[in-house]
Amino acid sequence: MKVCPRCFTRFPDGERFCLHDSAVLVEEEDIARLGTSIGNYRLDKILGRGGMGTVYSGEHVYIKKPVAVKVLHPQFARYQEAIHRFLREARAATSINHANIVDVTDFGILQDGPVYFVMEYLEGKSLEDLIEKDGAVELHRALNVANQIALALEAAHQVGVIHRDLKPDNIMLLKKPGRRDLVRMAPDQTWITEREESYDFVKVLDFGIAKVLIQDELMAETVQGAVFGTPEYMSPEAARGEDVDHRADVYSLGVILFDMLCGRPPFEAPQSSEVLSMHIHTNPPSPREFAPHREITEMAEAVILRAMQKDPRRRYQNMGEFRRDLAQAYGSITYRRQGAAPAGIAPRGEEARTKKRLTEELDEWITSDSSGLSVEQARMLALVETAEKAFTPTSMSPQEAEKLANALDRALDDDD
Repeated sequence: MKVCPRCFTRFPDGERFCLHDSAVLVEEEDIARLGTSIGNYRLDKILGRGGMGTVYSGEHVYIKKPVAVKVLHPQFARYQEAIHRFLREARAATSINHANIVDVTDFGILQDGPVYFVMEYLEGKSLEDLIEKDGAVELHRALNVANQIALALEAAHQVGVIHRDLKPDNIMLLKKPGRRDLVRMAPDQTWITEREESYDFVKVLDFGIAKVLIQDELMAETVQGAVFGTPEYMSPEAARGEDVDHRADVYSLGVILFDMLCGRPPFEAPQSSEVLSMHIHTNPPSPREFAPHREITEMAEAVILRAMQKDPRRRYQNMGEFRRDLAQAYGSITYRRQGAAPAGIAPRGEEARTKKRLTEELDEWITSDSSGLSVEQARMLALVETAEKAFTPTSMSPQEAEKLANALDRALDDDD
């Protein structure tokens, strides 16, 4: 029997969702853990259930800190490979150490009990929930989310971690107070500026099938020809069961951006095998033609289609390239710091500066200098020269120079 974690109604094993509140059904053993403790953590509520484990909200029994605890399904606990893959998720997330990736704080294997790890507790909703409830996402909001996902993945790739299972369900959105100015085109075609009320802070979750490219004991778990990931968001090479690199994440992020802007992923079919075949053989549709009623700029479409190239060599080669073009994809609403302000809007902050900062001048001086001075010597010399310029008169008549010299002579005579 399956159980709804919200209303606790029981359903036959063939059902996946509760007919009353649409919650994902869980097993009886998942419900039985509620109110119990694992290690130093009490399990209070079921947040979700995935292929590898069940996620609970709870708190540390001593310091009362809210946490999320992921518990490996019991049927996997006797398999060493499953435990290693579970451990990989904890290690991968911890090794990256990035603000846009969920923070893993503890891990444990209890004797004759469950394998678990502990994460920061996140108050928010998944990108999947947002799209399912509200449909397509506004252009500027979608670009902001995609940019943060790219930042997280860029940090992961730099330490040799590939996610391999990017999908909206693995993207959490936390509502934060607004901190930037929005520039919006009014109906009369004039530009107005306003403070954003809130924005989405992104957390990337679930590195359960992440590929760790550095040499360690987990490398042996990679199975040649195995297909890992979620079909709707899987790269062609992953769909073929081939070895993948970080450009597979680039493809998946392109699919997620398509999904956000259009309200649906580009390839859908009744059977997973059909979806995989589409990723391998079918070119993605034009987002602007797929959703003509939505605001999707030409650059936004170009970013998606390049990210979703079948050949990895024709995609963006890293997340930095992806983010560079993403910044040019805004439309009728943009953030003030994205490019130059439209006509009629006074620049602010860095855009408003007409003179370089002293540190920028020093850096330019150092990089162009060929004297062989050390960085510290060069900085000190530059500071001295800058000070001399500040306190040295720019022009002085002969009479003023003679007057100043006489005054200095008198001052020296007084000292004697």
